[in-house]
Amino acid sequence: MARQGNETGSREEHLNRWCSLPVPYPELRVKRPNRYYAELLLEDYAGQVSEMTAINQYFYHYIVFEEKYNDLADLEECISIIEMLHLEMLSKTIRLLGVDPKLRTLTHNKHTYWNAEYIYYGQGVCDRIAADIAAEKSAIAQYRKHQELINDPYIDALLERIIMDERHHLDLFSKMWGKYCK
Repeated sequence: MARQGNETGSREEHLNRWCSLPVPYPELRVKRPNRYYAELLLEDYAGQVSEMTAINQYFYHYIVFEEKYNDLADLEECISIIEMLHLEMLSKTIRLLGVDPKLRTLTHNKHTYWNAEYIYYGQGVCDRIAADIAAEKSAIAQYRKHQELINDPYIDALLERIIMDERHHLDLFSKMWGKYCK
């Protein structure tokens, strides 16, 4: 795991100061159960562009960056933890919508389970940072598309708050791109 935080705070406080926004998440609610909305959220939860993919990609990048790029490794680890929070909130919302939040999507009445082939493992620091930037952009676009398709103010508020985090992560990865790749 990453190095300990400085003397002024715990490791968690140090990590959270630098990769999450000080904005509360909305209460997890839905207007009513809705299988279609749950199926859309399953894509965000465990599809190819999903929180599950982001968690595992960023954790892998943390592992490979850990020895040579300490600040980048810390960022990858921290963002993967925030993505875990998103995963948890999506899973609870999917349950509120009346669907079991298994790590799968449903397309044309066929279950497709999440798999590690969705991760972009990459080659080298710039390739991996570029993949992380692309992942955040894709997540934001997918969340926006789902906001347009879901007519539930509670889910909209949750997706908007998650998008705020994803935009913040995009900014942080872009700064790392500037540091290591320009």
